[in-house]
Amino acid sequence: MNTHNKSSSAPSSAPTHSSPVNSKDDIFSASISNDEPLSIFSRSKHPVNPPANNDSKPIGTNKFYSNMLLENQNNAVWTQPYSLWFSKDENYHGLAVHHVPASSRVSGPDAGADPVQFFFGPNGIKSFVFGSTDFNDTPSLSLENIKHMSADAKFQSKSQGCMTVPLVQGQGFITSIYFNLIPKLSSAVGFASVSGDKSPRSGINKYKIGLNDGTTWVLYVTIPNGQSLDLAQKDGNNIVGSNSVNGAVFQLVKGDSGVYNDAAGSYPTRAHLTNGSVSDKTGSFSISYDITGSSNSGKTLLFALPHQVDTFTSDMDSAKTDLKLDTITKGTATAYLTDTFKFSLNVPSNISLDPYSSIDGVSLSYSGNVLQKIRDAASSEVNGDVEAESNVDSMYFAGKVLAKYAWILYVTKYVLKDDGLTNTLLPKVKSAIERFSKNQQQLPLSYDETWKGIISTGDSSADFGNSYYNDHHFHYGYHVLSSAIVGKIDKEQGGNWVDSVKGWVNDLARDFASTSDDDQYFPAFRSFDWYNGHSWAKGVFASGDGKDQESSSEDYNAYYSLKIWADVINDNSLKQRSEIMLGILNHSINHYFLLADDNNTQPKNFIKNKVTGILFENKVDHTTYFGNNLEYIQMIHAIPVTSFSSFIRKPKFCKEEWDQKLKGIVNNVNDGWKGIIYLNVALFDPNSSWNFFSGDGFKNDYLDGGQSKTWSLTYSGAFASA
Repeated sequence: MNTHNKSSSAPSSAPTHSSPVNSKDDIFSASISNDEPLSIFSRSKHPVNPPANNDSKPIGTNKFYSNMLLENQNNAVWTQPYSLWFSKDENYHGLAVHHVPASSRVSGPDAGADPVQFFFGPNGIKSFVFGSTDFNDTPSLSLENIKHMSADAKFQSKSQGCMTVPLVQGQGFITSIYFNLIPKLSSAVGFASVSGDKSPRSGINKYKIGLNDGTTWVLYVTIPNGQSLDLAQKDGNNIVGSNSVNGAVFQLVKGDSGVYNDAAGSYPTRAHLTNGSVSDKTGSFSISYDITGSSNSGKTLLFALPHQVDTFTSDMDSAKTDLKLDTITKGTATAYLTDTFKFSLNVPSNISLDPYSSIDGVSLSYSGNVLQKIRDAASSEVNGDVEAESNVDSMYFAGKVLAKYAWILYVTKYVLKDDGLTNTLLPKVKSAIERFSKNQQQLPLSYDETWKGIISTGDSSADFGNSYYNDHHFHYGYHVLSSAIVGKIDKEQGGNWVDSVKGWVNDLARDFASTSDDDQYFPAFRSFDWYNGHSWAKGVFASGDGKDQESSSEDYNAYYSLKIWADVINDNSLKQRSEIMLGILNHSINHYFLLADDNNTQPKNFIKNKVTGILFENKVDHTTYFGNNLEYIQMIHAIPVTSFSSFIRKPKFCKEEWDQKLKGIVNNVNDGWKGIIYLNVALFDPNSSWNFFSGDGFKNDYLDGGQSKTWSLTYSGAFASA
């Protein structure tokens, strides 16, 4: 296997095509704030330390690469469609690579059931390992140049040299660059055949490799000018280089396609958000990739997920190829020859606080009967003890209580237009919020100087793992929304209360949705994954199945909250970013989390579950972290039902879920989940929902801690013919 090459240009000096620099008017260049976090947050050091200090820059905690920063650093990461991990196994030191086709997914516990409860991709199969004969001892792994969509994995030999692997979401090739190392390519599956193939261009050598599992892979090798390398198959598991190389590029792909030849020699190193804007109900943005090297097409190869393909502009049509590879939990990825993904999508710029419905033919109106029922409920609920109810040791449960009363305030102010009720409740909600804005709650928050974020001072098990960066968008979203509604009403009454909480709310917003990789106090987009199209809830806990999220509805509630807050503080860039994220969530959630009968993304033997339950990068499990009751599993994807819910949860899906899952159990549910189920019914049948909440048999026991009868009557009554 001769890879001798004296004519190719060195990758280290090959052209790098950088994405355009954001203009000052681009919404991705405008920060929520650049201020240091408020002094009310004590400063602390986290008990979990990343393996390197990354020059003290903020590090993404909920990102696809996080496993490589945690515990033994040897859990997999998913760049899509490949999984990669730090192999420390004897004779297989280095970066392991695997791809799971749909046919290899494992379903259970009864694989013959329809639907199955779960499916996952087999873990730990070392199809290939990028290593070196210099890795006689386990190399060290550090992540460098960490951004929110990319990082460089650097494997440092204990004797000499290093191997760098760019980790970029959607990368078409797994690319490893060797610096002063003797390359070694291994496979625990075993090599069935290795043969040279026609080179796609001068300076690149191509090899076709068959593994013992019947799969075919292709390796492209570029040797820098003035250097040479012979690769020889040592045995059934190892291919070894003849000598040390400096700057040699190894690119690996599964399958054999002319598309690979068109892109070989070129690879992405970074990804940036650019060209973001909203016009009317259309949002536009791009993911622009920095590209190193050169190829026959002048482009690199990138894989797009189904929700991305849905929202590509027509400009992307010419870059589309017929090459596809399966992912484990995101359907089938499609390959594009490009260095930029361009998107255009419908965004909810028309949805604010007023109830919205996507049911055809309905319009917002309140009859006299509806208004009277709402008034009766509000007259009682404005007398609630907001401070006592929200005085709990949980940002999550406190936030839900504050949001409940904030929505009642919305009703008294804008639906009932009753100043007496509004002025009864408003000071109580203000005071309750101020306990948190002054950081005087039972478990105060702290600014963590290790990972750089605002966390609970509770231990790792408190408040759903908030101190370990779990669920921040869920928790803080409720507080942002509550403050936005109160601030809006106070401002319209001539007050300036919003100024007293603005710094606190902005700090919470920056914690889970800061804009820039250059923010020195918070990582960019801690929660939202712009490639996968939704947030990840898991923080600095290592996980064999990768990041996960169960509550898709509290995901979009967080960015809806930012949109409302942006309106109140006149931050147009934040508003447009939030609207674009909500537009993306509309597609991703309906591909991956909410499973209508005609869903073609998730496995056919799973669709009848109607929701994913918990979606990981490597697994989907129809369950929750807090119990297996069917109402929990289904409705954790609905809570909270707000004015925005119908933008994501379409009437067709909600009706199917009701008929197939909820109608048969609702009579046996007699706690707060019953109220959630019936308010969700308003998304497809407002009359039935209204009849439930306004009927004589209704009990307050049916209300979740974050749900009021006032709001339930308001939302269902807005579209009911009552």
